[in-house]
Amino acid sequence: MHGDEALWYDPEPDDSRREQVLRAAAACPVQAMRVEGLYLRDASPPTLPDHGDDDTFRRTGRIAIVGASLAGLRAAAKLRQEGFTGSLTLIGDEPHEPYDRPPLSKQVLDGWVPAQRTALPDPGGLDAQWRLGVAATGLDLARKQVRLADGEVVGFDRLLIATGVRARRWPHPAEAALDGVFVLSTREDAAGLQRRLAAGPGRVLVIGAGFVGSEVASDCRDLGLPVTVAERCPAPLVGALGGVVAAIAGDMQRDHGVDLRCGVTVSALEGDGGGRLRRAHLSDGSVLDVEVAIAALGSVRNVEWLQDSGLAAGPWGVGCDAGSRAFTVDGMVADDVFVAGDVARFPHPLYDFQFLALEHWGNAVAQAQIAAHKHDQFADRSLGAPGDTRVLVHPVRHRDQVRGSPDVRR
Repeated sequence: MHGDEALWYDPEPDDSRREQVLRAAAACPVQAMRVEGLYLRDASPPTLPDHGDDDTFRRTGRIAIVGASLAGLRAAAKLRQEGFTGSLTLIGDEPHEPYDRPPLSKQVLDGWVPAQRTALPDPGGLDAQWRLGVAATGLDLARKQVRLADGEVVGFDRLLIATGVRARRWPHPAEAALDGVFVLSTREDAAGLQRRLAAGPGRVLVIGAGFVGSEVASDCRDLGLPVTVAERCPAPLVGALGGVVAAIAGDMQRDHGVDLRCGVTVSALEGDGGGRLRRAHLSDGSVLDVEVAIAALGSVRNVEWLQDSGLAAGPWGVGCDAGSRAFTVDGMVADDVFVAGDVARFPHPLYDFQFLALEHWGNAVAQAQIAAHKHDQFADRSLGAPGDTRVLVHPVRHRDQVRGSPDVRR
């Protein structure tokens, strides 16, 4: 898009661009932009009536958020907006404050935006304790403590789990360690891959034609790089788009110069004597000379730290109800533990309330707001009630606007 409605990626535009932002949002044909007033710097907490013990919690309670993520940040901001003035602790395994992940496979790889410029806008007024660069390693529900990798513990009265997902790595450790083999999940991943693509490799291999794989292939073609995509399914994105539309998407990729090979897997990656990636062996017997390979094999939910915690946590996420309250292993609701974002597995009202986990920017924001409302006893208790579909309708800020059916087996 060009003209007055066009915008470069900027997570925190200044007031001089207000009209341009509003024009762009109005012009977007799929309503993929969100304009909202998140900032708290000039806001005062609402004046709320005294409700005894609930009012005491609002003033002196302890809330811990595990996952310094989009969902974690939005929940923290919402809590302060709703008047919670107690202790607020955000725990994250990365050394950075929360940043926006969709640009990592778009503007960052294209070289438009440095990886360090993807920080989410600072809401201001959080007055939070940040425990960054230290992972949560365990949860003691009885003592209401989160155990950290550095040996310390963080106590809480209420807990929000927003640990999200990480990229699934190439399954063969020796091959995954080759210089030139990447995944794309973190800011560091994106910065490293961007540098390698900018160096002009002879050929790039993308393993998997899902959203991330397809976006990386598109970036490679934008940069003029030869790229091969190996996809085991008959078409890219077939699980999300269905066979007919996925076939069209495949044709579009080929029309733009992508060497798309469907029904094919990568059987081995081969390095040279110096540990650098040099070749890829495919299941159809072909061999490719490649210098860069990106494993776009989906994601793994970050739930290992919840093992033996008593919560219903597993490979598909952390089970919770429509109000984001976590389930225990015996099917009971844990009133003081909430879940939001990619790690949350909740009953989806559009799919007969089957439990699904959605990796979706808008879903993370909406669930964070629901969880924050439930944390704060003074909030609108109707928000996030069972069957509330507001969690599903927020637009995603991706250029691929897809409303396909999720895998209901999840």
